[in-house]
Amino acid sequence: MSHTAILPDHAALRNYLLQHRLPLYFSKPVVAHIETYMAAAAAKGFRGKVVDLAEYSSCHRTTLGHFLAEGKWDEAVLQNKVKVESLRYVVQIAKQTAEPLFVIHDDTISKKTKPSSQAQSPMEQTGFHHSHLEGKVVWGHQVQATVVQSNDTSLIHSIDLYDKTKTNPDGTVYTKIDHVCDIAATLPLPPHGGYVLVDSWFTCSRVIDSYASAGYHLIGGLKTNRIIYPQGIRISLKDFSAHIRKEDVRLVTVNGTSYWTYRYEGALNDIENAAVLLCWPEQAFGVPKALRAFLCTDVSLDTETISMYYSKRWPIEIFFRQSKNNLGFDTYQVRSATAFTRLWALLAWTHLYCTTGLGQPCPFGEGLRTVRKQVQLDRLQFVYDCGKNGIPFHVVREQFKLA
Repeated sequence: MSHTAILPDHAALRNYLLQHRLPLYFSKPVVAHIETYMAAAAAKGFRGKVVDLAEYSSCHRTTLGHFLAEGKWDEAVLQNKVKVESLRYVVQIAKQTAEPLFVIHDDTISKKTKPSSQAQSPMEQTGFHHSHLEGKVVWGHQVQATVVQSNDTSLIHSIDLYDKTKTNPDGTVYTKIDHVCDIAATLPLPPHGGYVLVDSWFTCSRVIDSYASAGYHLIGGLKTNRIIYPQGIRISLKDFSAHIRKEDVRLVTVNGTSYWTYRYEGALNDIENAAVLLCWPEQAFGVPKALRAFLCTDVSLDTETISMYYSKRWPIEIFFRQSKNNLGFDTYQVRSATAFTRLWALLAWTHLYCTTGLGQPCPFGEGLRTVRKQVQLDRLQFVYDCGKNGIPFHVVREQFKLA
């Protein structure tokens, strides 16, 4: 080992990149930077900042910043790799288990500090967005994500910026609903049935029709001001619920929690026929503010199955929390849209590696701990090999940028 040795090679990470043929699409420096991101992201306290990446690279942080903001590589290749690999996995699982394939859409806010009006280079594409988590308008990036799932395996499929300035070819604003409908057109036919799981924002005829064309039913949240037509009478769900008596409902238990549930089947505005569930927590039947409503276009499903399937939306919330807590989804500071879009592509790739790249699918948290341990062992092995080869301590310290 020479005194000019770089930081340790992470063999497992590199093999994964080779397995997915990334060297065919990217130059050696770009592949090395992707490996650096994966190693750095596994570390405790990773914030998605360039300085964090520099700790795991022989390059200066300015080189890594250039890689993200101005480097000559196409992040769409990495994004497409994530899409293809995630679908390949869940379709295979759906075939093996004869379970449905689920596609889950949601959005989140990557909160940022609003820049001063005097700032010369504010972070691009930031703006005011309503945060459901905080219940108020916040400054930052609004991000749409898609997770695909079958049986107990949930994988990130895509992460995309919601850009309010983007338009369709006819000049109309490209909405979040447009984005979800576009994704529907890219999905394979589910081998044993498929369902798209959405919140009330996306429960509309356009999304229903787009997914029906792809071979999927929709199960989604429903606002209580939506109109239904029981026995031909036009009435909102909220007003209709006031006429529901205790003897009209039944107790349904989902994941250990029980709800009083009333089922309606029939027409809604813009929807010809669907099953609608009106639900209250067991201890809050008849309380208007406790009412929740859900729609399912597959009326052949029983009430318990609809409720159980809708609960499978939870993994996308877990993905947001895990990514913000462990992969710097909330704390990156790069300013250009190109740079943070590339960070999201790297984040999705690393998340996929932690869930599918370790021999068999596993929960992200378990996979992250395994990758973190391996990266630490690789670094210790590097130090040990330096000692065996007589490399002075000050040289090792310089390699780890601790001089």
